[in-house]
Amino acid sequence: MRFGLAPPNYARWFDRTAIADVCTHAEQVGFDSLWFGDHVVLPRAEADVFGNAYLDVFPLLGHVAALTDRITLGTNVLVTPYRNPIVTAKEVATVDQLSAGRLVLGIGVGHVRGEFDALGVPFDERGRRTDEYLEAMRVLWEQDCATYQGRWVSFRDVCPLTRPVQQPLPILVGGDGPRSMRRALQHGAGWAPGQGTVDQLEHKIDQLRAMASDAGAPCPPVVARWLIHPIVAGAPRPPIPHRGELRRPRLDPAEAREQLDRINALGVSEVIVDIPAHRESYRATIDLLAEQILR
Repeated sequence: MRFGLAPPNYARWFDRTAIADVCTHAEQVGFDSLWFGDHVVLPRAEADVFGNAYLDVFPLLGHVAALTDRITLGTNVLVTPYRNPIVTAKEVATVDQLSAGRLVLGIGVGHVRGEFDALGVPFDERGRRTDEYLEAMRVLWEQDCATYQGRWVSFRDVCPLTRPVQQPLPILVGGDGPRSMRRALQHGAGWAPGQGTVDQLEHKIDQLRAMASDAGAPCPPVVARWLIHPIVAGAPRPPIPHRGELRRPRLDPAEAREQLDRINALGVSEVIVDIPAHRESYRATIDLLAEQILR
């Protein structure tokens, strides 16, 4: 099982200096991948759950590609309906080129209605747009002269100018419900479920396997996000005051390894570790993970 890290591009302190420190250190201590989220704007009432900032994912990925050598770079997830797919296809291909083929594109339909409203994108069309946008992007990634005709995207005999190093480009579909599972099967992609307990993850994977069996298709690889607040053995566990941290349980190394053993037994191919975004302790938490948990 591979291990990824989800650095906090949603935190103001994750600036130029912190990006270099966190990402290069994660590579040095043996993480396999780095994953970044995607939001453009947020409704004020929900902003504190998502963080106090959001670096745009494509410039960030290009910057991290220049700082690192071997580690995989990914989106978990890019909200696909937000952007023109022709532009997105080129941004994705550019990052894959600059990283020498290290990009995994995690896509999602989005769920923050107020963000869709601000961007002028119909919320109720987001699933169908995501499917069409992905189809159109794949045509642009795979052909030197591309043509596509859809409901929202149409082009004929265009030259994409930049194509990914990886053919095909690895895709993950993010989401929790049957629609995201069907989307992963439809597009021959991996599946990235949302946050939850190990019991919930087990139920979701059972559902995914049943759907794959019914479709006569192989079960997609699963890349699971693991929210955790690692603590040293015997450390105090005060109440968690912030609503954005409530789903991140405090676990000592033995408890964390027990959870990881259960996740591994489910056949998960990669775990994306999501730790508290505290500037003063972030690097120390990476070391605690590397030395006492992910070994």
